[in-house]
This record gives sequence, structure tokens and C-alpha cells, in this order.
Amino acid sequence: MNILECIAKAKADKVKSLDLSDKHIRLLPPELFELESLEELKLDENLLVELPEEICQLKNLRNLSVSENDLMMLPDSLCELSKLENLYLGYNSLSEIPETLGKLIHLQKVNIARNQLLDLPDSIGNWVNVTKLSLHDNMLSAIPETMGKLCNLSKLYLDNNDLVSLPSSLSQMDKLEILMASGNKLAAIPESFGSFRNLRELILDENEIEYAPASLADCKTLQILSLVSNPLVGDLPKSLTGKPGLRIET
Repeated sequence: MNILECIAKAKADKVKSLDLSDKHIRLLPPELFELESLEELKLDENLLVELPEEICQLKNLRNLSVSENDLMMLPDSLCELSKLENLYLGYNSLSEIPETLGKLIHLQKVNIARNQLLDLPDSIGNWVNVTKLSLHDNMLSAIPETMGKLCNLSKLYLDNNDLVSLPSSLSQMDKLEILMASGNKLAAIPESFGSFRNLRELILDENEIEYAPASLADCKTLQILSLVSNPLVGDLPKSLTGKPGLRIET
């Protein structure tokens, strides 16, 4: 069954989920955007370089997955998918995401890992319902302060970027449990990280960290602090090494 036949059948059956993964698709046919009942669309492992502006016609989409393609840019119209909850764009060639994506306030899981992102728009601070955010393996040199507004985020993956610092505002994320930022150029851990309320794992391997702040001992929920392959100077603070229930890896 070719692509157009798949779409025609989906339209006739008024399906809510359509999987067009691994179909060697280079261009999305206009017929696809007539499937107004669609709530889930999978386009993984194709040859897409872009998504057309017409993607916004799929007003009922809740899950959109376009991983493992060749996407180089995203249309501004993507922000009109107001019901979108899960957005998967990993393993593409994106260097930026539009400021307008901040309007997708119902997002819960976002994966933009393994792209070529150079920066992030301040508007991602509007993603207050996101619980998992994967941004690892990009080219990010900074994280916007607004990310601290993601009050429901529990897992944040920033590994293998070009980050030289992390904003102190991250400690405002009361539900964050896992923060991974290994393989960057981080020189320090913000003092404010001691005020995380639910952080369990702080993984900062392969950075340029020389000292760990004693304030981290104030993070009552912290169970794992990993600082492997950092140029640590001297001993870690006794408040950390003597903290009950904390495993430190260096």
C-alpha cells in the first residue's frame, strides 16, 4: 500500500492514529492534511527536510513524532496545534526552534535531542506542563533563564552540548528529579542548586568543574551526585561527603 492509499484508507476509516514511519517520504502529500480526526501522527525514519505550513490543519493532533529525518527548520504554523501534548523531533538537523513554539502550552514531553541547536527561545518558559525535556547532543552554549519556569518538569537532559554554565533559575523547578548535563564545558555548579526540592540525581560528568558547593548538602532529596572526569581541586565539602543517603561518584 503506497502513501496515498494509506492516507485514503485512514480518511475513510476516520482513524485517530496514523503511522507513516520508514516510508522513504521526502514530501508530505496535501491529502494528509485533510485527516482532521488525527490525534497521533508518526513520521519517523523518513527523508523529510521540512514540514509544510499546512501541518497546522491537523487541529486535533496530540502526538507528533518526526524523529530521524533531515529536518532543517520548523514552520511557525506548528504553534497552531494547540492540543499538542507530545512532540518528538530527535535526530534531525534543526539549528533553531521558532519562538512561536512557546504557544504550545499543553506540551508534556518534548524531545529535540541530537540536532544542531545553537540556542533556545525564551518562550520555552511557557511550557509549564512539560514533564520530560530532552535536549542532549546539540550545540547549545546557553540555557535561557526562563527554563526555571517549567514547574512540572521532572527530567531534564542536557548532555553533550557546549554549555559553559547553568542558570541558577533551574533550582526553581520544584518537581525536577533528574538533571543530566555531562559532556559540556561547565566550570561551576550554581550555589542555588541546594534549594532543589525533589532533585534525586545530578549527573555532571566530563565537564570543567573544580569545586562542588557545600550548599548542595541542603538538597534533602539528592541521592546521586556524579562528577566523574572533572578537574576537581582538593577534597569535596564534608557537608557533602558526610551527607546520609548521598552517593558521590568522582
